[in-house]
Amino acid sequence: MTKKIPFSVFVLGLVVAMLFAFMSGFAVADNAAQGNAVNQNAPADTSQSVSTDKLKQLAQILNSYSYYKIDEETLCQALIGGFTEVVGDDYARYYNAEDYKALMNSSSGSTQGIGITVINNQELNCIEIILVSSTSPAAKAGLQIGDLITHVGTGESKESVADLGYDKALEKLAGAAGTYAQFTVKRGDEMLDFNVERVAFTADSVLYHVCKTDASVGIIKIMEFNLPTPKQFCTAMDALIAAGCTRFVFDVRSNPGGDLRSIGAVLSYMLQKDDVFIRTADREGEYADEKVTVISNLTGAYEGCNVSESDIGKYRNYVLGKSAVITNGHTASAAELFTSALMDYDIATVVGTKTYGKGSMQSIFSLAYYGFEGGIKLTTKKYFPPISEGYDGIGIFPDVQIELDDAIKNKNLYTLSDEEDNQLQAAIAAIGNK
Repeated sequence: MTKKIPFSVFVLGLVVAMLFAFMSGFAVADNAAQGNAVNQNAPADTSQSVSTDKLKQLAQILNSYSYYKIDEETLCQALIGGFTEVVGDDYARYYNAEDYKALMNSSSGSTQGIGITVINNQELNCIEIILVSSTSPAAKAGLQIGDLITHVGTGESKESVADLGYDKALEKLAGAAGTYAQFTVKRGDEMLDFNVERVAFTADSVLYHVCKTDASVGIIKIMEFNLPTPKQFCTAMDALIAAGCTRFVFDVRSNPGGDLRSIGAVLSYMLQKDDVFIRTADREGEYADEKVTVISNLTGAYEGCNVSESDIGKYRNYVLGKSAVITNGHTASAAELFTSALMDYDIATVVGTKTYGKGSMQSIFSLAYYGFEGGIKLTTKKYFPPISEGYDGIGIFPDVQIELDDAIKNKNLYTLSDEEDNQLQAAIAAIGNK
């Protein structure tokens, strides 16, 4: 339920709390692209500023003379959003209560639904399933990659995706835990009806398989670096090693980044103790190094990002000079840090196209302390690779630069076969050729 705040109290409280917080600075946690919410103590100086007085006067004018009634909840969100727009921060953003909750769930890997990733199959006017999360209700119900959702609903409420359109059909598939998604799938010549309960589950951020064209190569696709990623990465490596793979390709194409603790843990498996995996700089120009070390104090959703003594360098001998990373223009933030670290320490050859070029660190701040719902995201630091120059606004240039073939460049990456994926084949050929 949204907390109603009297308009004058809202303006005074918000401006004092937020304006002085911006001027005095927050105590923040280090996060790469998106991170845990940071709960702040109240700013030490809570005296009113000239700006506060001006906004109070404006509020009085609006209350006294405006023909239109002021919706305080909407105005609250607009004013908070206004702060994020004027700080000169391209990544600053205000999240309302619903968006903030979704953001936190995304970072923790928790989601609600049936556990499928889909694309719009425009040729067949249906929804194509390109991924089924391993722990999801969809997997238990027997849904498969390549299934085509042709109808949503059941009985008299059954409607075709072609008539509804992709977006409206997706809305009908989505819903809260405890409810059911009802739909029809075309699989080959069969038409199959499904009634799948939506639940809360941990989504897959790591996919893996033995290469179809070379059984000695294990392929690991990291979709993002959220909190479950380190453990899922270990699961993938262990399974591929057990399958006899001796070379590895890490696919971070279209990986938007993620949490600093997650990327730190993943890199710990391949680096050595006290290796620097990230260099940071705050707005005062103070630099600091984050090094690979034992971490045992993380709890809650972050527990999976702890690093034990045995974790450090766990897969180093398997990947050192025996691996490649595939990138594209949508490889960003923490995924670029992953790429640059493996490149800087001569662990992997980088293949593909130039990355996005995001070397700034954001932190998420909860507004609950101030009596408001939601949170704000702000850039709090710049960060740099362990050894090489920063790539913010520039991107990382691969060792082997190669575009997707024209015949497949418009296909979804998840639908590419190993045989037709020319960037993958180039990565396999480049392993060991650093």
